[in-house]
Amino acid sequence: MIKSMLAGGALAVALAFAGAAQAQSYLPDWGIADMRQAVIASGATVTREDNAKDPYIAAKTAQGLKFTITGRVCEGADGSKRCKGALLQASFTMNSESEVAAAVKKWEPQYAAVAFSDEGSKSMLLSRYLIFDFGIHRDNLRLNLQVFTNIAEKIWDEI
Repeated sequence: MIKSMLAGGALAVALAFAGAAQAQSYLPDWGIADMRQAVIASGATVTREDNAKDPYIAAKTAQGLKFTITGRVCEGADGSKRCKGALLQASFTMNSESEVAAAVKKWEPQYAAVAFSDEGSKSMLLSRYLIFDFGIHRDNLRLNLQVFTNIAEKIWDEI
């Protein structure tokens, strides 16, 4: 009987610590340090950070593609805000407005994971919005960054 109680108590303690460790893997929101870590884990480099207002990171992939991450739905004091959303963006300049329109028309149906928009001035914007409501696993955040940058690099190669 005592052995059963000890085994049950040990199991309860193990489960409690496993739950606490798993909770640390989920981000209910993000700040600069969290996103920096995810960018580096995705294989990209952070080239600039700004935390004066909403968190902002400029980054570059190993192939040289530049992209940005901007905090959305942020709370807290400037310099230490935490955000429930992240907007990933990459911009591509083309030769003409008609080339941008054709590119949006061509690629939009092919890539449901991102949004394409004609930004004017011969520029096409590629974006992906991440929602942190109810938490996002750190590995999933890294994977989302890789999905975005992989699609952006395919577009960049074709332009």
